[in-house]
This record gives sequence, C-alpha cells and structure tokens, in this order.
Amino acid sequence: MAETTENAGEHVIEIEGLVNTVGPGVILHKDLEFAVRRDEVMTLVGGSGSGKTQLLRVIVGLKRPADGSVRVFGVSWTDPDRNKVRAARERMGMLFQNGALYSSFNVFDNIAFPLRRRGGLDETAIRGIVHSKLRQVELEPQHAGLLPADLSGGMVKRVSLARALALSPDLLVLDEPTAGLDPDRSESFVRLIRHLREQHRFAVLMVTHDLDTLHE
Repeated sequence: MAETTENAGEHVIEIEGLVNTVGPGVILHKDLEFAVRRDEVMTLVGGSGSGKTQLLRVIVGLKRPADGSVRVFGVSWTDPDRNKVRAARERMGMLFQNGALYSSFNVFDNIAFPLRRRGGLDETAIRGIVHSKLRQVELEPQHAGLLPADLSGGMVKRVSLARALALSPDLLVLDEPTAGLDPDRSESFVRLIRHLREQHRFAVLMVTHDLDTLHE
C-alpha cells in the first residue's frame, strides 16, 4: 500500500496496532499504524483482493478489528457514549464503490436521507440543502425526481457524492471512486472531487487500485 499526503493539522483518523482478519483467522493486516490529518489527502493503493475495502470497513466502523484501535475525530467506534459516536459519524461522509443508493428512493430522497436521519431541519431547509448539493456535483434540479435505475454510471457516482457531502463533513471516505467509469468520466469525477475539496477543505481517505486516479 502507498499513501499521498498534503498539509498537516488535527488528526481525523488514528490507527494503532490494527489487526484485521477475515474468515477463520486469515490475517489481512497486522500491526498497522497510520494517521490522517485534517486538510490531508491519503490514498491507500493495492490490487484486487489486497484487503483495501476490508480495511476501509474497519476504519468507518462497519467491521470490528481483531485487535488494535481506530479513532475517528478522537472517538472509538466502541465508545459506550453513543452520542459521541454519532457526532463523529456525522462529521464523515462515505462514497461506496457502487454508489449504494437506495433503489426505492429518488435522487432527492437519497441525498436527503442523512439530513432527515440527523433531524433538526424542516423540509424547506432540507430541500435547499439537497438542491445546493446537486449544484455542487454539477447536476440539475430536474434530476432530483429520478430513480437510481434511471441514472447513468457517472450520475450514480455524483448523486452518491452529493449524499456523502449532505452533512458538510470534515472527512470524505472514497472506496474506488472511479470504478466502473470510462477514462473520460473518471477524469471528470476526480477533477470534481478535487475542486470540491479545494472549496471546502475536508480531509480525504481514498482506496483505489487505479494509479491514474492517484496521479490526477
């Protein structure tokens, strides 16, 4: 695995002594240690089957490590204070490899989902945020009523990115962000992410097998 970094700052991810296993005792990662600082971009690179996505699942709290610790914004996912855990989660946005859009929700409701789940906003405010996020990912208001099945691969990625950014996160996690895209759409999507990061200064943790994505 390799990494790329930029400017330092507050730690948003801290990994110490991480052991990650799959199946009956198959070790994917052992004694892994690294940190991601605020305003930093880190890319984990490896071939198919090297455990990149499994590592990402541990980092974002979808899977427990066999040993070691993971802290995001200083909070362990196993912290008994669930309010602290929830607050840390809400500072993180995730773009899944295949988009992971809810197939029965239209574009609007997919992007609105994390806003409604967090609560505290009326539908007028949610509508304004959703349309703002659509503009950020270069989609039009008329796309809000489409279902995921009506979207091209590139549009799925953009809607998924808009949902990941709905809560204005301090950390954006990207799992193979250009998977399934042709070279032109891949380059365009990476350019969009770079532009949004320059505007909003969130940290980025990305896993990819695509070296072209790493250099764009």
